[in-house]
Amino acid sequence: MRLAWANYRGFDWRIAPVALAVAVLASGCHVLGIGASGPAPGSGPITVAIVPGIDNAPLSVAVQDGLFRHYGLTVTVKHYQSLGAELQALTSGKAQIAEGDYTDFFYEQATGAASLRLIADAYDAASNSVAILTLPGSSITTPQQLQGGSVATPPAQSLPAAPYSPAVPYNIQTLAAEEVLQNDGMSPSSVNWVQMQPQAMIGALRSRQVRAILVSEPYVLQAEEQLGAVEVVDASSGVTSGLPMSGYFSLASYARANPPTVQAFQEAIDQAQSDCAQRGPVQAVLSHLTGMTTGGAALVTLGTYPTSLNVGQVQRVAALMYDSGMINNPVSVSALTSG
Repeated sequence: MRLAWANYRGFDWRIAPVALAVAVLASGCHVLGIGASGPAPGSGPITVAIVPGIDNAPLSVAVQDGLFRHYGLTVTVKHYQSLGAELQALTSGKAQIAEGDYTDFFYEQATGAASLRLIADAYDAASNSVAILTLPGSSITTPQQLQGGSVATPPAQSLPAAPYSPAVPYNIQTLAAEEVLQNDGMSPSSVNWVQMQPQAMIGALRSRQVRAILVSEPYVLQAEEQLGAVEVVDASSGVTSGLPMSGYFSLASYARANPPTVQAFQEAIDQAQSDCAQRGPVQAVLSHLTGMTTGGAALVTLGTYPTSLNVGQVQRVAALMYDSGMINNPVSVSALTSG
């Protein structure tokens, strides 16, 4: 049975109040392959911009376990309150690498707002880690019964909300959910998506301001514990099963000018994500990033942290974006990894 989160209800797991460097924490993570004959080091300092959350937990592991130092890098991690602010830091040169929702970065690339390089895959969804939930006893028990109802969703960041029609997704969560709904024979335009900060969604569902909420972990767990919320749609199933959710990006110009540094970062983050196959280190980091207790972190449904970049898998996101109308120009993930 999952435990209640009474001590941190309403805490925003994605948003930190100010820009801060990731603290060095005690770790139970076993670091492999570090010795006097390690790989050739990178060069120079790197600032990595993030909106703190489950998806960038291995980055904290890499900092706390000295993986970046082993690869010759000095890495500072800065927290931002929104992905929009994070993208601005990247394009202005305040950060060299940024991590976040694939749909926002691909939108920037497709519209010509930025020329990007995909450095590493950060996080892939698992079953039940992104879901549409309703109150217990709700009249909504099937996806089809969502038609005509209001469903709260995380707000748009760089993507405009419904730029072409009400059926157009505006972040990775709405993209995944709409694909699953269509697979169930529903038109996404039949659902009234209501943008709302994640920390406000549970209250809105409790007060019946909305009939359902589309949330990622740890809000799935919070809603279940606080409200007894019931899942109506698993947004990471079928066509979206294992969907890549977020990645690490740099400007293409930075990657071209600093190939040894980029390679060193890739090797360090791949090692950290491999180490995070063990749940213990992840739980310790999540406690720092999200404010939950270690016990609470143990109950969250985690996705996976890929240990290498699978271009074909990430291309699924770009293809779904193009097919759904999120972008008018196709994005080649292969080009983003080599251009």
